[in-house]
Formats: sequence, C-alpha cells, structure tokens
Amino acid sequence: MSLFTRRNFIGLSLTALPAWSQEKQTELRYLQPADAGYEAARRPFNSTIQLKPALIACCRTEADVVAAVKHAKEAGMPVAVKSGGHGFIGDSLNDGGLVVELSGMANRLLEAGSFRFTAGPGLKLRDCYSWLLKKGRLLPAGSCGGVGLAGLTLGGGYGLFAREFGLTCDHLLQVRMVDGNGEIHDSRDEPELLWACRGGGNGNFGVVTSFTFETRPAPPTLSTRKFTAKGLDAGGLAKHLERWFEIASALPEPCFSAVILNWNQATVLLTSTKSAEGSSFVAATKALHQAGFASKGSLTKPLADSLKRYEGEPGPLPFDNVSAGFYRGWDELKPAVAGICATVRGTPGLIFQVNTLGGAIARESESAYPHRAFGFLGELQAYWEKGTMPAKLAAGHATVRQALADAGIRNHYRNYPDSRLSNWGDAYFGNGYARLQALKARLDPDDRIRHAQSVRLPGA
Repeated sequence: MSLFTRRNFIGLSLTALPAWSQEKQTELRYLQPADAGYEAARRPFNSTIQLKPALIACCRTEADVVAAVKHAKEAGMPVAVKSGGHGFIGDSLNDGGLVVELSGMANRLLEAGSFRFTAGPGLKLRDCYSWLLKKGRLLPAGSCGGVGLAGLTLGGGYGLFAREFGLTCDHLLQVRMVDGNGEIHDSRDEPELLWACRGGGNGNFGVVTSFTFETRPAPPTLSTRKFTAKGLDAGGLAKHLERWFEIASALPEPCFSAVILNWNQATVLLTSTKSAEGSSFVAATKALHQAGFASKGSLTKPLADSLKRYEGEPGPLPFDNVSAGFYRGWDELKPAVAGICATVRGTPGLIFQVNTLGGAIARESESAYPHRAFGFLGELQAYWEKGTMPAKLAAGHATVRQALADAGIRNHYRNYPDSRLSNWGDAYFGNGYARLQALKARLDPDDRIRHAQSVRLPGA
C-alpha cells in the first residue's frame, strides 16, 4: 500500500457458503494468444511483465476452476492464478502454462445479523469497499482500488485500518479451495487450510474460490493530513526520517502514518478514524511541525470519499517495487539510513517509504503471517515513463537493497515480493515455511500450481 506516489496518485465459520459459490459448471471459456480478449485477460498491472501463458481459463464458477485445473493436469501444464493481476513480479502469470483467471468470480454476500461477508476471488478492493460501506460495514484492507481481494488477503493485507482492527487475513473465517488435483477443500473441515490462507501467500497449492470474512462497523469518517519538507539534502532526509520514527512510535491504534522519501522531499501522511481535533492527532501534528514539516491543514471526509483519494491509477505502468523489510524501530534501520538517503537524493524516480504497523496486528497469532512483532514496514519503489528500467534507476535500486541486506534486514512482506531474494521462503514466512511445505505436499504433490516464489515441495 504505497501512498503519495504515482502508483496511488498516478474461529471457524459454521455457516454454509451461499449457493453462488457452488454453482454447476456453465461453459468454461479458454483463450489462446491469438484470440480476441486474450491480451486483456493476460495484462498485469506491472507492464514490464511479458509472460505469455498458452491458455487462459476465464472462470465464472467453482466448477469452472475444477475443470480448468483438471485440464491442466491432463495436459501436464503448470497453473498460475490471477485475480487482480497486481503481483509485482508476475506471480499470476506463466510462460506456456495455464492461467486460472478469476475476474468473473466477483460475487458478494453479507449475512444479516452476523455481518459475515462472503466474496468471490475476483472481487477488486474498490468494489469491496464501496459495496460494504453502503451497508455500514468495513473489511480492513489496503488502498489501491484495482488490487484483487484474494491476493491481498492471502499475503496478509494491511492498510490504514490495520493498527486499529488487524490485517485483512485476521478477519478471514472460512475458505473453499480447489487443489492441484482439481479436488475441493473447505476450511471448516481442514483448519490447517485456514491457517495457511491467513498470510501464507497466493498460488501455492490451490485456487481459493470463496472467502468468508468477519466485518467491522465502518467508521463514519477518516481524518487525514499531509506534511512535507522540501529541498533536503541526504542528511536532511535522514534527520526527518529519524524524527518521524519517534513521532510514529507514539501514535495510538486508530492512527496510521507513512513517510515517503522522494529525491529532495520527505512527505508524511497521517490518518485517523477519530477526529483530527483529538489530542493524539493534534500532538502528532505539533511534533511534525516542530520537526520541520509543513502542512496546509487537516481534512475530514466521509470514509468512502476519503478512500477514493488513495485508489491509484488503473495501470498498467512500468515499475520495480519490493519490500524494504520489517523493522521493530529506528535502531534496526539506522545502519542503512545514510546509504538509503544518499541514493534516493541522487536518483530521481526512486522512492523509499516506511509505514506504521503494530497495534492490533501484534495481537493476532493464528495465521501463517509471521511478522507481528515488527512495528514498521518499508517499501522500495522505482517508477519510470516507459520501456525498460533506466540504468541509473536500476543501480540506485540495487544500492538500497544492498544497504538493507548489509544492515541485517532479513524479514520481508510476501505481498511486496522481490525476485532477487535468495532466501525468500524464510524472509516471507519465517518458521512457518516448513508447515506450508507440508500442506503443499498434501494438496499439490505434483507441484501443479506454482510460480517463481510459490511454496516448494519438501526437499525441493
């Protein structure tokens, strides 16, 4: 969830799933590269990804998914799974295989009384927000409107509301999944499946065909304030970054903040589901002003209107965005800061961002998401106009990644993958990786459903 960048400005449920999630097969449509509609179905958000599947199965029902996976098995084809297509490194595509394309499965249902929300895997985040908010409910999630709810949830799912309510995956109550053999599983009968789908990543051992979530009463408004400090040298960037860490560490749970370093400017976003006139918001504003940040004032709007400000451009566009690691606080990032700030200051188009975590995130535990002890998450972003990544930008990107590695930053967010990580299993999943591998061996023993950083079979 990146803010103020071109990407964004440019308990098991015992209730049976609704009938639409178990409809019988209609007519499954396969697209080949020469077919009309193939490129639209293939197109990822990252325009630099040029993977070309041999077949795209445009699924509209769970039965379609079963048929597609069984077809791939019979043909000996690998399977990738595409919902929103926002996977940064092309996890939702492959070369010469079959892609299960899920945009046609965007159904939704809110149960009266319990307010449990069941959604198809093709539902986009903007549609999830708008549909639930009209009913006075909220599923805490990210900000980029075109992201698929499926991939967001399976990798964790944090955003403006995570410190107050928890991650998106923490609200997951039940899933149905088609495994690598085309067999259907329900987490009501297999609790390990629910554990894995709470932050264990996407495209590992099956295709989730429906998600059931707990929802929250929607806050009526969101208060926001933007702060900037311009004309900074590398030392100034580092100084403002350090002061932001101090201020952000004291924020109460209803507040979220992010700091973005971009060339000679440091930008801070501060949000709260409470009033901008509240003591915590006012204290943080005062502290940021004293630190040298300027602001034009706060803005409080209805929640639905505020979220639209952060939906981002529809894409596709060229970029190279990766996790810049998790940190408990300033001291863990400090060894890398001088190198990061010098590189960002000298490399236009390179952006370093840190977001607040903690709060309710730290209190949840029954999930494959392993990073709850960390209070901050970094992102490294590179944007350019067209074509391949400019050499200077690529060099700056590599320099920052090396500075983070040299500083001992080893834990990374699965939803911001980096294809250059050699130890990605441990980096994304920690001690839970072996447990995910065991589930992989049971649900997908032929490694049918896979991508470059999908969970490997034990011993692979």
